Amino acid sequence: MTDQRAYFDLLDVMESEQRVGYKRFFSLMRKSFDIANMLYLDADLTPSGMKIHRLHCTAPEQIINDWLSRDFSHIAPVLNALTNSVRPVDWLTARKLNPQVEPHLSAVERRGVNIVGVTLPLVTPMRRLAFLAIQSAMPAADWPLYCRSHLRDFQHLANLFHAGEIENDAHHSPIIELSGDLPAALTNRETEVLGWAAAGKSYWEIARILGISERTVRFFMTNARRKLNVVSNAQAVAQAVRQDLIPTF
Repeated sequence: MTDQRAYFDLLDVMESEQRVGYKRFFSLMRKSFDIANMLYLDADLTPSGMKIHRLHCTAPEQIINDWLSRDFSHIAPVLNALTNSVRPVDWLTARKLNPQVEPHLSAVERRGVNIVGVTLPLVTPMRRLAFLAIQSAMPAADWPLYCRSHLRDFQHLANLFHAGEIENDAHHSPIIELSGDLPAALTNRETEVLGWAAAGKSYWEIARILGISERTVRFFMTNARRKLNVVSNAQAVAQAVRQDLIPTF
């Protein structure tokens, strides 16, 4: 199994940089996990097909061009599953549930592509589709356990990468303040963790100071980012300081 240290190292990169960029993200993911190829798609769904905003892939260009040159009726069940589900779509499971896609998948296999992997849906507005597809070269028999062990890591990292891409698009857009329900208040532990992060302490140092595990520190920081509606730790600290939510050490 992949060392969890590799995941945490990659997580630190994703959280410390507002936008990593797809080439570096793909490279880091492939080094950290048993990943052969990756594909990131962000597109509008229209009656006539898809209007692609972003398409980044490590697979051979010929395979992607062949996929794009055809209408999408041959993989409509898989696209429907992605569009209508917030859960990851495992390729082996989708293949069993949708035998009508078998001719397409068999054609891809004849090009030397292993149909083992998972597609991770990403948050988008209505009538828009975004996902990160991860393909592995490992045998199908080994994939279920590996995927189960790392699926949470895959999804979290994919969400951070996608958020960076979206934020980059909106970088020059005006800030719009929306009225509505107030976000959930930070807990005492979340404010402590944010306070020590503002003081420049690492996850390991905060864990030692508070007498908790490093994983628990990350859990509190993740909750704080969600409540403050930000993506990175630096943004969370800045927002908390601006709102006078955290102590100073």
